[in-house]
Amino acid sequence: MLSNTNNSDTSVLANALGMWGHFTRNAFFFLTGFVLMFGNYDKTDFRATQFWPRRLKLVVIPYLIWSVVYWGYSVVANGGWSEMGFWFEQLRNGLIWGTAGFQLYFIFVIIQFYLLFPVILWIVRKTRNHHVTLLVASLIIQLAVLYTLNHLSAPQGSWLYENWWHAYSTFLPYQFFVFLGAVAAVHRDRVDEWLRGRGWWILAGVIAGGVFAYVTFSERLADGQPPALAGFALNPTLQPFIFMAIVALYATALRWSDRRDRTPRFNKVVAYASNRSFAIFLAHVFVLQLLILPRLNSPETQGWFEQHLGAPWATIVVYLLTVSITLVIAEGLRRAPFALYLTGRPRIPVRAKRTTGSSVTSDTSRQVEPTRG
Repeated sequence: MLSNTNNSDTSVLANALGMWGHFTRNAFFFLTGFVLMFGNYDKTDFRATQFWPRRLKLVVIPYLIWSVVYWGYSVVANGGWSEMGFWFEQLRNGLIWGTAGFQLYFIFVIIQFYLLFPVILWIVRKTRNHHVTLLVASLIIQLAVLYTLNHLSAPQGSWLYENWWHAYSTFLPYQFFVFLGAVAAVHRDRVDEWLRGRGWWILAGVIAGGVFAYVTFSERLADGQPPALAGFALNPTLQPFIFMAIVALYATALRWSDRRDRTPRFNKVVAYASNRSFAIFLAHVFVLQLLILPRLNSPETQGWFEQHLGAPWATIVVYLLTVSITLVIAEGLRRAPFALYLTGRPRIPVRAKRTTGSSVTSDTSRQVEPTRG
């Protein structure tokens, strides 16, 4: 949102805030590893041939459908029907790298982790008594990949030179957080017990990580890097903040879990949101593009809100409109025919039965699982 309603190339503030906000993608992958491992670690009858069809259909089919939707919108928005050969090549590249819609690489990476999960499960089981060593090794690989991604110098014109930038849409820059989530699931009771009562220490860690990220961001600016590059989401110096932000989210969720019998209304909000989260994720960029892009054949390079409101009001208004419109669309998608293929979840009946307060908790856990895991 910040990068689409502000000058993302030159705005220091937008890129600094965006840099901190990038932790959400790694939290997503942490939760993926956690849910997958929590549900399968103790299964003696786990079979990859059963796991893959059940899981992949929930993400591959929506990925293909929405890739075509975003590709079709790009063709129309750019008036490119007369150059269909070029646009079909764009669709092919979008499907290969998860770039048909700029958020779809999330699903593309999730597909990779689903395919790799039998190997991940095998590794976690084999290192049963050495999970700290496993995480240290995974972290070293993670930092090495990120450092290489930021400093690679490949021969111009080579395949590596042309494609290395696509590394963000592969599992490589995120594997540590998947293993972190997987190990946390295996040792859930010990992790929960350790986190309880340490809220202030966790908050201090988040602040320290955030300050360190900003200081190194400022140093890169001083060295002449443009703000967009200095705030790159896959910078190694951002990793401490990301780690602490995930710990803070986990601790917050744990605190709510310990007290959710006292928050029945909030439980219903969580159940509602979790059931529609994947539909919201898939549709919100489409809504955002409609709101921020200039009209066809317009000499303007900015959308209406940027032209007339400016910062920060354009960001605030576009955010509120995107959330509101996307919620309406998600509600329709969840009740539409073929909702399973559009949103990765079974269709909600047009007149859904009211959920009793006692069943909200179980519904929530069941609804979160297909989207994240």
